[in-house]
Amino acid sequence: MEYGELKRNWVWLLGLGIIFMTLGFAGLLLLPLVTITSVAIFGAFMLVAGVLQIAQGIAKAKDWKSRGLHILMGVIYVIGGIATLENPVLATTILTLVLGFSLIAIGAIRIGVAFQNRDINQWALMTLSGILSVFLGFLIVVQWPWSSLWAIGLFVSVDLIMSGANFMAIALAAKSSKEGTPILG
Repeated sequence: MEYGELKRNWVWLLGLGIIFMTLGFAGLLLLPLVTITSVAIFGAFMLVAGVLQIAQGIAKAKDWKSRGLHILMGVIYVIGGIATLENPVLATTILTLVLGFSLIAIGAIRIGVAFQNRDINQWALMTLSGILSVFLGFLIVVQWPWSSLWAIGLFVSVDLIMSGANFMAIALAAKSSKEGTPILG
């Protein structure tokens, strides 16, 4: 794929990257707000998805063998969405604890995979990745429930910063490229 339009409109992409990074850094300053807002938005998405799934099950899946289970899944989404919207702080607290334990488990598995693949040059990097995941999960769990104020917001903010950096890198590469240079190596 060539830069094409990106080369002509690189300033737009650079601006988008700056906006993403600015939002990410602002989010770092407002971690509890970003955390609770993210979880509340997630709850709203669950509620809407559940209503749509129930409606689809009732209106469009009349002859479907799994219609009842499909509607039940929608009801569970609705209940989860309402519970999340009713008490986003409690939902944030529960999700943060699940996140912490998940990171510990995933990190341990990564370490196991790395040791099974010691013949690969990057096995040490794979091990480091696992150790960092375990460490981050451990920090979240040990600091729980207080980690509920920062963990999810931190992840969202860092992702915005990294996305912004990515947009900026593509914009600057497009600006400096010669016509016909591929966008990705």
